[in-house]
Amino acid sequence: AGAGPPRIVGGLLGRAPGSDGGKGGSMHIADFSVGMLGANGVVAAGLPIAVGAAQGLKIRGQHAIAVCFFGDGAINRGPFMEALNWAVVYHLPVLFVCEDNRISATTASAPMTAGPGASARAASMGIAAVQVDGTDVQAVSQAAGELIREIRTGSGPRLLHALTDRHKGHVSVDPGTYRDPKDVQAALARDGIARTRAQLVAQGHTAQVEQIEREAQTEIDAAVATATAAPLPDKAQAYTDIQTTGEGVWA
Repeated sequence: AGAGPPRIVGGLLGRAPGSDGGKGGSMHIADFSVGMLGANGVVAAGLPIAVGAAQGLKIRGQHAIAVCFFGDGAINRGPFMEALNWAVVYHLPVLFVCEDNRISATTASAPMTAGPGASARAASMGIAAVQVDGTDVQAVSQAAGELIREIRTGSGPRLLHALTDRHKGHVSVDPGTYRDPKDVQAALARDGIARTRAQLVAQGHTAQVEQIEREAQTEIDAAVATATAAPLPDKAQAYTDIQTTGEGVWA
């Protein structure tokens, strides 16, 4: 399998050379070669995985840290509190990143969330948290950099609470009719990529921006072409990579 984007796109399209052999699909994409331990369809399930990885790093004495991204809806599920508690008890090198777009799937988060949210809950467990404008690329980079430096120097877990927006429905077939069109337009106007592009252009970096865009589009097109041309997994592969506890026998 090719490295980088072709592996990821191949996994998304269910192709044999994909990062997961074409078995995972969009809900279970993973690429251990770049340190991506895998996504899954269970809300908040990535948090304990990240904490487990962080504990492994600590036991091995490695300088790396674990980073876990999740939405605001995840903070109302048990794994969120379990993971933060575990990280504090064992003083683990993990950065929790809450991408807070204020919508949990198809429901506004605020009416079903007690208290101020992710930052306050982290602070209540002794985890230093920083809230930042998630649509401000420079602000996010600076805040993340500072938190990562603190983690690397042995300060324990940290949480970055990024307030951001969602531009479309929860999934591709969700028209998002439960949202006020004005709110969507306001979110689009705050888009972090568009804002950063405008800032760079205003600073006289138009040529560099356009070059980056061309290179990115070329990389995407090549990855899609490679993945699309790749074969689907052989049917026999359905019987490999299956966990067994040694109990029971399939007839």
